[in-house]
Amino acid sequence: MNKLIKYALYGIFGIIALVLMVAGYFAATFNPNDYKGEIIKLVKDKKQRNLHIDGDIKLTYWPKIGADLGKLSISEHQSDAEFASVNSVKVALAVMPLLKKELVVDTVYIDGAKANVIKNKDGTFNFDDLLSKEESSNIKFDIQGVNMTNSEARYTDEATNTKYNITKLNMKSGHIALAEPVDLDTDFTLTANKPETAANIKLKGNFLVDPKTKHFKVKGLDSHIVGDLLGGTAMDVVASGDVDAKPEQQEFLVDGLKLVASGTFSGAIQTINLSAPALTIEKNEVSSKKVTVTLGQEKNGDVFKANMVLADMKGSTKALQSSGITGDLSVVQGKRTVTGTFSSPFKGNIQDLIFDIPKLAGNLDIKDPGLPNGGVKGTFNLGAHTDIKKELANSQFNLVLADTNLKGNVDVSGFKKQNIKFNLNADKLDLNKLLGKSSSSAKSSGNTSNKPADMSALKNMTLDGKLNIGSLVYDKYHVSGLNVGIKANGDKLTLSGLNVKVDDSQIKGNIGITHFAKPLYTFDLDVDNVDFDKYAAPAHAKTDPGQKENKPLDLSALKSINADGSIRIGNLKYGKTKASNVNIKLNADGEKLNLNPLSAKVDDSQIKGSFAITQLSHPKYVFNLDVDQLDANRYMAAKSDKSAAEGGGGMNGLKTFLADGDLRIGSLKYDKYNISNFKAGLKADGQKLSLNPLIAKVDDSQINANLGISNFSNPAYNFDIKIDKLDADKYITKSRGAKSTADTPIDLSALKKLNATGEANIGWLKLANVKTENVKLGLKAGEGIATLSPFTANLYGGSMSGTLRVDARATPSIAFKQNMKGVSIGPLLVDSIKNDMLSGTGTVNVDVTTAGNTVGALKKGLLGSASLNLADGALKGVDIAGGIRDLKSKLNIFKNKDAMDADKTKKTDFSELTATFDIKNGVAHNEDLAMKAPILRLSKGDSRGDIDIGNERINYIAKPTVVKSLKGQGGAELDSLSGVAIPVKISGTFAEPKYNLDYAAVAAALAKSNLLDKVGGEKGAAVKELLGGDKVEGLKGLFGKKKPAAPVAPADPNAPVAAPADGTTAAPAAPAEAPKSVEDKAKDKLKKLLKF
Repeated sequence: MNKLIKYALYGIFGIIALVLMVAGYFAATFNPNDYKGEIIKLVKDKKQRNLHIDGDIKLTYWPKIGADLGKLSISEHQSDAEFASVNSVKVALAVMPLLKKELVVDTVYIDGAKANVIKNKDGTFNFDDLLSKEESSNIKFDIQGVNMTNSEARYTDEATNTKYNITKLNMKSGHIALAEPVDLDTDFTLTANKPETAANIKLKGNFLVDPKTKHFKVKGLDSHIVGDLLGGTAMDVVASGDVDAKPEQQEFLVDGLKLVASGTFSGAIQTINLSAPALTIEKNEVSSKKVTVTLGQEKNGDVFKANMVLADMKGSTKALQSSGITGDLSVVQGKRTVTGTFSSPFKGNIQDLIFDIPKLAGNLDIKDPGLPNGGVKGTFNLGAHTDIKKELANSQFNLVLADTNLKGNVDVSGFKKQNIKFNLNADKLDLNKLLGKSSSSAKSSGNTSNKPADMSALKNMTLDGKLNIGSLVYDKYHVSGLNVGIKANGDKLTLSGLNVKVDDSQIKGNIGITHFAKPLYTFDLDVDNVDFDKYAAPAHAKTDPGQKENKPLDLSALKSINADGSIRIGNLKYGKTKASNVNIKLNADGEKLNLNPLSAKVDDSQIKGSFAITQLSHPKYVFNLDVDQLDANRYMAAKSDKSAAEGGGGMNGLKTFLADGDLRIGSLKYDKYNISNFKAGLKADGQKLSLNPLIAKVDDSQINANLGISNFSNPAYNFDIKIDKLDADKYITKSRGAKSTADTPIDLSALKKLNATGEANIGWLKLANVKTENVKLGLKAGEGIATLSPFTANLYGGSMSGTLRVDARATPSIAFKQNMKGVSIGPLLVDSIKNDMLSGTGTVNVDVTTAGNTVGALKKGLLGSASLNLADGALKGVDIAGGIRDLKSKLNIFKNKDAMDADKTKKTDFSELTATFDIKNGVAHNEDLAMKAPILRLSKGDSRGDIDIGNERINYIAKPTVVKSLKGQGGAELDSLSGVAIPVKISGTFAEPKYNLDYAAVAAALAKSNLLDKVGGEKGAAVKELLGGDKVEGLKGLFGKKKPAAPVAPADPNAPVAAPADGTTAAPAAPAEAPKSVEDKAKDKLKKLLKF
């Protein structure tokens, strides 16, 4: 027996040794890496995924089967995109439990795991193909623990475009088994887009999650969340306590639950502090210790705090009641404080989820030095009933503050998509007594958002209610008779039957809101009258010319407005402007505001068209307007010449002006100008402004032009102007301070800043009373110098061409060069200097420069030359040939030879006249005047003199010579004077020239001829002596008088008068005839001599 046992034991141990030898040999010789290719191929064939195994596989066999895997990854189904990967993983299984279909796993170590989970639009997942479709036997599993480091996971829901990312995941767990709690300690970073989330999360505690029995339990919870989540920023949430929940059985156990949270929402820091020491909800028992909640908010110095206490509860799930909810609140807002208390009993049915707050009553105490009495007190009460299962809630409320009593009811059916019915009523609502009057000077907080209000919550509710307020007062505004019905169906909210009076304006119509995520406001309103002066002070021009504001008007606030509607206003007043029959169709989409059509009667102007604003942060104005008539003098004062000259500096505002539009005005009045048929196309881009076309009839002038302005800091103008006719003299105003034309100052300050190029073509022009036609001007101005070239025109039957250069940098200087051909000089002189002294047609050339600060200085500073070549003309005011023929009028020989005033009925004709002038200091000097007349010739060198342009005077002597002529042009009576020079002196002013023929010289010429020899004897000698010597002695000789005898002594006046010889009394002597003077006797003799 002993041997049997002995050999039997040998046999058993031998078998064991053999098994160990075989196992040892297998372990020593088996290499799993030899099968990596087959494994990769198997995954590819079965799952259509690419498996990558980068490292070596290491196995252990006893006492646990284990694997140490290197880096591996697996792709998406039928794709090369990565689905999951891991840097390393270690796992070990106990061998013996496998025989009992139990999976006992040692601690699993995972590092660098990554997973990309996608939920497709059809509800399937991108890992569904990895799950076995065959039912597997129930295998119990037991994991000693999991240790995960540096891992991450991504989740995407393609149907909702929701994305969650978990990164920096580290986790340690305790023992893991089905339906058993597990210790867990983890931290990770979570980001998401719906809602926007970016938070660091730490969780620690003992967790039970049993989906089969729907039992959820956490014990020793210690959690901390920091980041942006739930719509808030800088969130800090700390939670601790124990919770045991079995929702289906309506059992909840809470012990020592605490929640402290804070965060910033819309610029406000909000806090919550919840404490629930104990709460037990079981089927037959409900009990709790008091639950406290503290809420707080702080924003821009305003503080809100509320404390609420839910007293001890007792009862059952069907009949729960509490002594009530109590609380207090406080608000600090600037100088305003609000305090209040409230309380209410509470009862409920947890089993049926029905809760009642029968009467929540409270009081308010508002203190504010801005309120009429320094404060106001009030009361409120609220009753509410809620049936959660049926999704029903209704409430009634009443609020009394000062003399305001607001009451009503709100009923809600459906919690997911709410159907709300309400009725709000107040006889009087005086917000001034509740809120205080607003300050018109209050500054904006600067937190205004340009984003449209998000009313997405309205998508999930329907509204049907009425708002009725008899009288509403706020600040200086008064609203009465507010009665409106409000309805919403999830797609649209409407305010129908609106009929309200705001101050003196009666408003009727309808308002609607759609597209709640980005609300679109629709409206159709009628307003009888509006006085805007009540709501906004009329704009005034800046009084400080040095104040510059080049920033564009920021209308970004309009980005938040989406609107489409019509408004009609019967009468509108703003400042001194009155409008009537205003009709506007408005459309705004957050990018553009459009008024089309737009019509209104503004004062006496009827306006029709369209107006739009785009690029709201830097507005661009687009318009197309028609105005029947406009009196601009009502709205602006005409600029003085000085302000107009300095106006260029005020164009910096155009740097921010963007516009594109057309304006038409039937009749426009500005200053003294009457403008009709005005049309302008305006474009401005902040760099350049253009008016193209610019069409208008100004007084009697039709203008067609285009105008451009660029470089607004130092404006540069370019233009192309065509005018049919222009009477420029209408618009030239003489300086009131000037004593005379010569004193008129020359103000060229505008030229100093003028930078312009362009062309002007004028069909007919009158300037300085000179009439021209087909005027063509080319202007180039810059750096204080302006040049007109070309400067051409037709005038007085001829043409002119030349240049004009004006230098305004220091003392104004002018250079003028002009050639006139075929010009009728007579009308030109009459029109230009009001002097009708010369006529004829020919050529005039002028090349002069001058400088000075007044018109007189410019005239006196003239320097240069001029030339004249005329034909078939006349020297008006004197008839030299006629004077010689009619010696009867030449008795001036015996007078003082005074000059004669010009007789405009007389003239001296010529066939040719030429002259050149040397001009210095405003005086034109001539020595080469040449003239050919029917009986006269004037050769170069026979004349000389000056024309003083500065003083408008003439001092000139011409010596024409008599030539033989036909009888019809002088007669044979003057042939005897052939070769005789006739000196003519011209003097006086331009306005009143005087002519003097030197008859003494004529007589001298006669004396030298043999004409007087025919007289003969003593008389001929006497005439010669008269003309050449002592006139008195000559006249005596002429009239036969002898030389006087010795003087006789005067008679004695006392001697008696002798009586008549016949003795009669002597009759009185007749008056003796007055003796003739020697000169009179000479005239009589000369008359006989010359046969007068």
